[in-house]
Amino acid sequence: LFLFAAAAAAVTPEECVAEDTALLQKTIKINSDTLARRGAASQGEESDAVEKVDLGTAANYAILTKSGISTVPSSSITGNIAVSPIAGTAMTGFSFTADSSAEFSRSSQVTGRAFAPTDSAPTPTILTTAVSDMETAYTNASQRNNTEGFNIGGGNIGGLTLTPG
Repeated sequence: LFLFAAAAAAVTPEECVAEDTALLQKTIKINSDTLARRGAASQGEESDAVEKVDLGTAANYAILTKSGISTVPSSSITGNIAVSPIAGTAMTGFSFTADSSAEFSRSSQVTGRAFAPTDSAPTPTILTTAVSDMETAYTNASQRNNTEGFNIGGGNIGGLTLTPG
């Protein structure tokens, strides 16, 4: 996982664009193996690498929700988006065009596809599985001990580039 974070000194966005001022960014590599060992070592025991949470088919979506997705016209989403079991009308602010197969829709705001349980088969079945996988992954992750991999950027993640891992 690579994070891009501002230097320790507080810098406002205006200062970042001011003449002769640069926002110092440093790359921090966070290795889950190291984090796991550090967390266990602080408790006086050894640990193996942190096991990644298996997202199953939910990993096929940048956004997957049971309640809806809202956006504004100037937004840009990279990856597939989906809602289920709520209807596709719960995706608001998008301008969708149904694909000729009627199994998904497209939008200029989404680099990917938009799926809803109201789309043609096999989409509803695929979404039911993806939501189940999402719930299983959440339950799995919520029952794990945290090994210092929390509160990235002190909760302020604006401007950070977060990659999977």
